[in-house]
Amino acid sequence: NALITLFLCVVAIQLEQLKKAGSNIAGGNINYRVNTSKMFGSLKQHGNDLNNINEGLSKALDERIKSERLKTELITNVSHDIKTPLTSIINYVDLLKKENIPNDKVKEYLDVLDRQSIRLKKLTNDVVEASKVTTGNIPVNFEQLDLCELLNQSIGEYEQKLEQNNLQLVVSMPDEKTPIVADGKLLWRVFDNV
Repeated sequence: NALITLFLCVVAIQLEQLKKAGSNIAGGNINYRVNTSKMFGSLKQHGNDLNNINEGLSKALDERIKSERLKTELITNVSHDIKTPLTSIINYVDLLKKENIPNDKVKEYLDVLDRQSIRLKKLTNDVVEASKVTTGNIPVNFEQLDLCELLNQSIGEYEQKLEQNNLQLVVSMPDEKTPIVADGKLLWRVFDNV
């Protein structure tokens, strides 16, 4: 009986170690290792399997981080490569607009080039910013804001464009302040995009 009791106690201790390991791994502690040196049979195999899962998770996480870093570097490099000729285009369009060109058609073309090059520059910057956001590499400055005030400012910014396109914005907001904690610049970008 004493031998069976001792055996059951050892098994219970090892099961508790395996349970603790499983909880740690499930909780995200990918560096947790089970000491299987004193385990035996199926319990030892299960402990080794848990350790192997941890190693697999660690490798997968490292690969994911490497992949995200490469993706961010690619986006940054391509955006930089686009910005260089784009800056030249914007500057030359600006120089041409300052010239006294009598042809109205050419002036119209220059206006289109000017608008589209500025739009392309904004899109390029947005791609870089989106890349930073997805990888968590963008600073967020939380502050106390009034959501309704921020929305009203963004509506005011587009009021003229809406009227020019015969669009009427229907807005339903509370009369009282709506305090939130957010990054005003980033939230403004969200409203601007919407």
